[in-house]
Amino acid sequence: MAGFSKPGDVLASNSGTVVATVAGKNHKLGYLEELTAKLEPNVEKVQILGRRMAGHKVTSVEGTGSMKMFLVSSMWAQIISDWKDGGAWPDISFTVTIEDKGSNVGKQVVQLMGITFEEADLATLSSDDGVLEAETDFYFDDHKIITPFAA
Repeated sequence: MAGFSKPGDVLASNSGTVVATVAGKNHKLGYLEELTAKLEPNVEKVQILGRRMAGHKVTSVEGTGSMKMFLVSSMWAQIISDWKDGGAWPDISFTVTIEDKGSNVGKQVVQLMGITFEEADLATLSSDDGVLEAETDFYFDDHKIITPFAA
């Protein structure tokens, strides 16, 4: 961030929303505890005759992510169950908005498209007196930065 010097511009980690679009229907994921999406470049090592330093070339990029949530929805398990029973995997995208009104960096809106997640809890119980949570990693096939941070 160019010229960053005001501590109040650091973004609060809970200042945002995630909307999942599943088969054209929007679902606000108000039960998420954490969501992370990353771009992971595939870097190939390049050895060239006469050069003593190895070079590197990015040949592709993979979109990966993870989410942790309170277990209050059957949506993810239903998607996998429907697919198992002969259905099609639906088109899934996430629209992630990061906006801390107390910061001058503005907001960022990112869309993750072609979501495929690794697992969904079908049934979870525990003898302790805590709350039910679920976690899964996911992949996305494309992304768009719709609104970048201002700073």
